[in-house]
Amino acid sequence: MQLGIRLVAWFQSTIEELPPDVVEQLPDDVVTDLRDGIIDKIPEDVIERLPESVQDRVPDSLIEFTSANTGFAAFLAVVGVLAIAGFVWGVAKSAVKAAVLSGVVAAAAWYLFFQQ
Repeated sequence: MQLGIRLVAWFQSTIEELPPDVVEQLPDDVVTDLRDGIIDKIPEDVIERLPESVQDRVPDSLIEFTSANTGFAAFLAVVGVLAIAGFVWGVAKSAVKAAVLSGVVAAAAWYLFFQQ
């Protein structure tokens, strides 16, 4: 039970760090989520929608900045390159098959043409 009280106090301290007029400017669902402990920082897109004077009063420690996951981006880049390489390999393989088949048909037609 003590742990629950500590967690509630910690989450409530997040909303208490903000000046009252800043809390009034925040959307109700964000304030509720902060109080309930669903989120512990204010999303950056919510901060961007606030007036400049209010944005400056929100501490940076309470803003959840978006960040790029470079590992995931690198993984997606590798998968994309492999997909393109597979596509090119498949097209080239089909082109070779079509060329060989056309060559066999042409050779057979040439042979049969001169047999007459």
